[in-house]
Amino acid sequence: MVAEANIPLVPVVIFYLCCAIVSCIGNSIMIILFIKERNFHSPCHYMITFGCLADMLHLCGHFVFNYHIFADVTDTQANCYWMLFFTSIGKCMANPLRLMTGIDRFIACKSPVVYRALLERPALYICAQLVLPATYTSFLMVSGFIQRDPISYSNPSKFKYQSSIFRKIYCTVPLAFAGSTFSQFNTSGIFVNVAIVIVYFFTFLQLRSYAGATQMKVVFRSILWTVVLVIIGWSSVTIANQFAIFVAKDATTRKLIAIYAGIGVNMACASNFFVFYAINTEYRHAIRRLFGLASPQSARAMSIGPKSTTKVGATITLT
Repeated sequence: MVAEANIPLVPVVIFYLCCAIVSCIGNSIMIILFIKERNFHSPCHYMITFGCLADMLHLCGHFVFNYHIFADVTDTQANCYWMLFFTSIGKCMANPLRLMTGIDRFIACKSPVVYRALLERPALYICAQLVLPATYTSFLMVSGFIQRDPISYSNPSKFKYQSSIFRKIYCTVPLAFAGSTFSQFNTSGIFVNVAIVIVYFFTFLQLRSYAGATQMKVVFRSILWTVVLVIIGWSSVTIANQFAIFVAKDATTRKLIAIYAGIGVNMACASNFFVFYAINTEYRHAIRRLFGLASPQSARAMSIGPKSTTKVGATITLT
């Protein structure tokens, strides 16, 4: 049963639940396409797929949040860290993966010769692309582990007459990180987002100067729209959090503002499937084939048409 104090949260909690369900379905379809479609095995498609997986893990944390709110269940912050462990990994990895996707596209259009050389060893190139996201995420996860609420792991029998010493919380995605880890995530996230804007801006300028490369432009445009939505979402979170810190007078109001501020980010994380379906014809045809909606003629054309990517472990025409 929802506690009276949590009634203002009910609309946004239900909205987040819907986003989580849509994200699980949509991003799962994107992952299935990556597995089934031989044209989707380029390093760029690897980064797109990893980004979809990260977004799906991020929003899965709302299932825990919904259970806590509607069942009026609370737990220690340390336990929340473990319940939202994979959610935190997805939250931390998503934007660094988008940054590396942008760098991949920038190299591809700025120095095609260098890009072809990198694709001679695609597995090594993909591993190199994952170094930054993996390092960044590992640092935050280790920091979050070290800074779990220490009181949560005190001996319960020692404080059997002082149950209030155990700080109980509703497990929201931000509360998986305690102490300075949450601030580190927010501060470093600003730098990552600025780097994303810079990389995608210069890639956009580079692509504008190309007379051809139509397929590359389509792929980049679909990636760009997902990035734009995410950047807008995270910007709204940052602005709202700063507003809450300096304007809100009590902790309850600050918490309410912070929870509602995540609406934009959650919409962005759930939008990958729709953006790629609407903009990227390659993904649209693949999705229609997956559900048996493609005509025999279009399916045959796609199967014998020119390959637009370079598959890992094989040599195909460069995007």
